[in-house]
Amino acid sequence: MTLPLKTQPPVELVAPGIWMVPTVVPDNPIGWTQTYLIESSDGPYLVDTGWNHDLAWADLMAGLVTCGTSVEEVRGVIVTHHHPDHLGLVGRVREASGCWVGMHDADTSLVKQHREILLDDPSVLAAETITLLQEADAGPCEIDEMMDAHQAFRMEVPELPDRHLGTQTLQLGDRRVDLQHTPGHTPGHLCLRIDGRLLTGDHLLKTISSHVGLYGFEADDKDPLGDYFSSLRLLTGAEPVEVLPAHRGRFTGVDARVAELLEHHADRLAEIRTALASGPLAPWALCRAMTWNRPWDELPRGMLRAALAEAMAHVRLLERSGDVVVVRGTPTQVRLT
Repeated sequence: MTLPLKTQPPVELVAPGIWMVPTVVPDNPIGWTQTYLIESSDGPYLVDTGWNHDLAWADLMAGLVTCGTSVEEVRGVIVTHHHPDHLGLVGRVREASGCWVGMHDADTSLVKQHREILLDDPSVLAAETITLLQEADAGPCEIDEMMDAHQAFRMEVPELPDRHLGTQTLQLGDRRVDLQHTPGHTPGHLCLRIDGRLLTGDHLLKTISSHVGLYGFEADDKDPLGDYFSSLRLLTGAEPVEVLPAHRGRFTGVDARVAELLEHHADRLAEIRTALASGPLAPWALCRAMTWNRPWDELPRGMLRAALAEAMAHVRLLERSGDVVVVRGTPTQVRLT
């Protein structure tokens, strides 16, 4: 869950040859996405691009000028993950510059699925969401409120990347960038190491617990929260000079921050076990038993679907470890083993 909106920061040279360019995410509590520009001997490269919106595009264009370049000069875009506040503007950037766009195949597959749904019949996604909410035992009024919020949220058809990236080293002119596959927030999330700095996308953030959710279309053997824990630990033991995330402030102390996040999720798993100690519960009741950044009934209606997804990611981890049993139906029931 996100923290309240703060003032969007200015364009900033955060390290030699690395600029931070914030681009607004309109009508969203996350506020802005921090795109990074990497200078190199053969031109600039971008890490993420921001939301597909005219205001975000204006931020990016002005930011590139502040960095001493322009969108026409961009040679390539490394997309940390497929979410629209990171992938959204790649089409405009690619059209203006002819650059390549790279992302991990696991997220490219999700983009392909999303494109097919949006280009074929977007109502299918809404119908599937209603079914999942009914199975979770959400009330009819809550479902109506969530779907109203969903309908107000306009989603553009996402652009397809044209280059596969994974755990590898990229040579961008005279700059070496080491990529690390860090699944969890998304299946294909990537982090980058360059000149002692660690660019973490949404995987590791200073003040926000990255959203890790289970949305119902994943295979039964998928465990995004377990993947996230493993990916967090991949970043420990090699402290960077500084962490450059995609949202909010830069920071140091990766090992300490990872420990905080693992403890946070351990507490949430304990909440679920405690809630189930008195008997089986439907997923919606489990959500109400968990701690959020504000009381459940005060959460924005549009965020409840994401909250359910987070709860179910925790349930999936407990199910795979043998701590709980999930009996699927309408409603689904979760109980201790």
